[in-house]
Amino acid sequence: MSKKGDKTKRKLGMGLSSLLVKDDALSSIVKNSSRQAKKTESGSLKKNIKKFELKINATSNQTQAETHLLIPGTFQPRKIFNVSEIEELAESIKQNGILQPILVRPSKKNRKMFEIIAGERRWRAAQVASLHEVPVIVRNFDDKTSLGVAMVENLQRSDLNIIEEAEGYRMLMNKFDYTQEKLSIHLGKSRSHIANLLRLLTIPDKIKNNLVDGKISYAHVRTILTLSEEQAIEVTDEIMQKDLSVRVTENLVRKLKNKNISFEKARYEDPNILALQKELTQLLGLKVIVKNNLKNKGSLSIFYESLDQLEPIIDKLKWRPK
Repeated sequence: MSKKGDKTKRKLGMGLSSLLVKDDALSSIVKNSSRQAKKTESGSLKKNIKKFELKINATSNQTQAETHLLIPGTFQPRKIFNVSEIEELAESIKQNGILQPILVRPSKKNRKMFEIIAGERRWRAAQVASLHEVPVIVRNFDDKTSLGVAMVENLQRSDLNIIEEAEGYRMLMNKFDYTQEKLSIHLGKSRSHIANLLRLLTIPDKIKNNLVDGKISYAHVRTILTLSEEQAIEVTDEIMQKDLSVRVTENLVRKLKNKNISFEKARYEDPNILALQKELTQLLGLKVIVKNNLKNKGSLSIFYESLDQLEPIIDKLKWRPK
């Protein structure tokens, strides 16, 4: 693994440790995980996580809890759970059981229930697998620690989509007074990465959904962040309909910003096309409009006011050299 990759994993370990300084057992687990990450070779993050999970089992007080007594966590940053992945995990659980216990805390609303801090995906799969009990580790974490643990676990596993990650950062900042700098230190992410993701939360929901669904890329969205909501939606639709590259999108956005022109005009305004349009107008003696879209497809329109003007056009179109 590259030095940069090692450094990121060390930071993630240190981040969780700093968030859980009051929990000696779990802090120890994180430190061990951080040391293990230094030894991990490229492409073996899953193996490292599995070792991390086994350390939790070995050093924490594990017990069994009835599946129906667990409820989703209040501060779960992950909002979308892939049904097919849950079903696949359920089949694995039927064969091998749950290898890592689910981290929970007593529910504030009902002390007989347990709120999931980390492991909601396993819990959902356990229900599909019809398990009546699941292994759990109970911790009396406060809200701040609960969110911190959930964020770091999901970041280590790359389970969050880009919008969920951004919303998690915002929640840490709004509810627990974190700054971008502190988040960078605790979570092992660069400050610019956090700042860029937080900017995604300002875009319209329609664009967010397209980003999460993979219809547009993060690079595409970054190019439209400075546009108005209406323009951003128009450009996004154009990206999806025409399969525009990031470079072409950047050129379109640049036109919209620098010339303060309409979206339609920005799509078609090209010096070469305008020159051709002028040449055809002079050649035919009639108004001509050439529209060329960003994929170099378009239309040619010739305007006439009477049939007398139309006939010469037809003659010119029929003309063949002798």
